[in-house]
Amino acid sequence: MAWLAALAAIAGGPPAIAQPAGEAPFGPRIVIEAIEVHGNTVTAERLIRRALPVRPGDEVYAGDPRLRDARLRVLALGYFRSVELSLRRGSARGRVVLVVDVQERGTLVLNHIFLGTSEAVPYWAGVDLGDRNAAGTGVEVGGGFVWAGAADVPGGDRQLAASLRVGAAAIAGSRLGAHGAAWYADATEPYRVRGASDDADPALFAALPYTRAGVAAGALVDLTALSALTVDAGVERIDADVPAAPVRTEPDGTTRPIDLGLRDGVSYQTSLTVGFDRDTRPDPILPYGGYRITALGRIASTALGGDYDYASLLARYERWFPVGSVRHVVSVHVTGGVVVGDAPRFERFYAGDLNRLLTPRALGLVLSTRPTLDVFGTSVDDDPFGDVAAVVEVQYARRLFRRGAPIYGGDLFVTAGVFALAGRDQPDRSALPVDAIVDAGLRLDTEIGIFELTVGNGLGRVPL
Repeated sequence: MAWLAALAAIAGGPPAIAQPAGEAPFGPRIVIEAIEVHGNTVTAERLIRRALPVRPGDEVYAGDPRLRDARLRVLALGYFRSVELSLRRGSARGRVVLVVDVQERGTLVLNHIFLGTSEAVPYWAGVDLGDRNAAGTGVEVGGGFVWAGAADVPGGDRQLAASLRVGAAAIAGSRLGAHGAAWYADATEPYRVRGASDDADPALFAALPYTRAGVAAGALVDLTALSALTVDAGVERIDADVPAAPVRTEPDGTTRPIDLGLRDGVSYQTSLTVGFDRDTRPDPILPYGGYRITALGRIASTALGGDYDYASLLARYERWFPVGSVRHVVSVHVTGGVVVGDAPRFERFYAGDLNRLLTPRALGLVLSTRPTLDVFGTSVDDDPFGDVAAVVEVQYARRLFRRGAPIYGGDLFVTAGVFALAGRDQPDRSALPVDAIVDAGLRLDTEIGIFELTVGNGLGRVPL
């Protein structure tokens, strides 16, 4: 993100508060006499006030970093299209009123539309909906489902997945939040048993039937105005019908065993997950500056009462740079992850989740047999699952417009990069298994969420 113009002004000065990011506090000391909030018609005022890093009675420098970060912290709630802060002269010299003007956005969000067809699945359909500020209380509720027709794979059947979630970013005005989730999936997942790696014919696959149902709950702690830590515990029941000794027959007639990543019959996964998020973007929806760092570490163990022992780490760094003006933005996105141990297959990295040109998993369901293109000839198409993954993308975005509801803004973008994916069952190779990523399209910020109309989105929903 562009480093934010920070808030700094003296009492009685111009309404805008400004200070370069990262600069030490400067200016005269002032007392926050009162805080006024304007523009909130649905959101409870207490939610805005408790997100602010200052309180009435606080004595601060006019250039205090807390004022600099206040706008971002309120924006991070996700309830507002814009947030503007200003200082107004108070009742006496050296005393000011902090004025917060907000423009609310719709809180009912359409997170995902699951709709498409592929070589293996005749159709799938579903949605994921959420209300990120239910009745203006700051409580987020949401859920999704997807239904897929019987796969044209030997042993294939209809598939179903559903999820529910609830959370509160702050409890009683504290830095502590809480959240929980529940999910269910009934899958018949395709896996290759013969044929060349680039052949998507469903007849070359077999179906792995399994169900999974789980719950998770955890806490969120605000470390700073722009950083948060999450801790979650989860338990999941898995019931799989795993063949005794699955093998894959290569085009030359040789065979090799397949690790399907699940235990036959009923098994359990118990896990602890720790996450970190730091976000300095001035606009988290259509960014034009700043950066975001996220990391997620998970450990599952028989010592916790489950049947799987593994650890995983996934980290992502993103940064946005305005070029000349905020109408032209170049961004860099770097993701890397590793899984160590005997993780269930649905906890491993999947090519469709890394490559924009493929069909991603829908609430955990695999809906396509199409492999990645493997344009560099590194056999990255050998197995869609892997234990080590990396993605590097560079994106250019051109601002088209910003306006009021129902469509707040739109950007044209083009992106290019590479991804790498390596798995435990893939044959030895001298070259790193990588492939190219390209995409282009239109990104819209609307009253009901973000929509991307892109080449990759279209290709992932139809058979080729």
